[in-house]
Amino acid sequence: MCGCCPPAISALFCLWVQSGFSKGTVAGALTFFPPDPPLYKFERLDEDGQPIPDEEESGGDDKTKKSKNKTTDGQQQEQVQEGNYRATEGQSREKVKSPAQKLTDRAMELRKQAKERNSRDARDAKNNVTYKLILDPRLSVPRFRGGNVEAVKIKTKTGAYVAAIVYKVPEEVKNDNTKTIIFSHGNATDIGAMFPLQAVLVHSLECNVVSYDYSGYGESGGIPMEKNTYKDIAAVLQYTVDHISGDASKVILYGQSVGSGPCCYLGCRENNLGGIILHSPFMSGMRVLTPSR
Repeated sequence: MCGCCPPAISALFCLWVQSGFSKGTVAGALTFFPPDPPLYKFERLDEDGQPIPDEEESGGDDKTKKSKNKTTDGQQQEQVQEGNYRATEGQSREKVKSPAQKLTDRAMELRKQAKERNSRDARDAKNNVTYKLILDPRLSVPRFRGGNVEAVKIKTKTGAYVAAIVYKVPEEVKNDNTKTIIFSHGNATDIGAMFPLQAVLVHSLECNVVSYDYSGYGESGGIPMEKNTYKDIAAVLQYTVDHISGDASKVILYGQSVGSGPCCYLGCRENNLGGIILHSPFMSGMRVLTPSR
């Protein structure tokens, strides 16, 4: 790349080359930003219902997380140019990473984390591990009576397991015409943050709601990439038909923002769906990334 290129363009080009010319990797780095840390967790339970100790996962680089600019006596630190060194509080000097290196590190870290989580989820499935939803204490959840909430992991064709929350209507209002909504959330959120809305939908519309996290989000395995979201929603639909609705005609896809992408993709391929709802959908991927709306 020439020296006149903006740093962001240089970073994308380097990521494209280092990923083996994978357009999907570049698109995923630009488009998907899972909350870190997630706003929920799935507590793992053994066959006797006893909690299983958490396993260590490779999260982000601790040095990177701790190297944010700090203020001293109310004044900001001076900007440090790429390639120079700066001192961090309580640590030795560290080299400032370029935008290209940060993108590359993030992509590599996501792949490493996905591999570890996929292995763990496969073992859990073999050992009949179940899950219990634990929400972030900062969330305020509407208090409704009745209904059944279940945390599940659904295997996709990529071999990854996506995390989903199944919220069923109370038995007293359930009937043969009860519909089930599959909720595909927006970009920088997860099923924990969307759980209050899920509860409202269940009790106000008297329907079941299945919300799920895309690959690489929250408790889901895999890597956040466009093609993976298509396999995610297809697996969730199959699970919903097999375990909840019994018929695709009783299933309604609800896509919010970036979630409108997988909903439209699946809706064009499934002719028997009960309907599709698009909530603030995007017109194109480029308009998501630019000020033009």
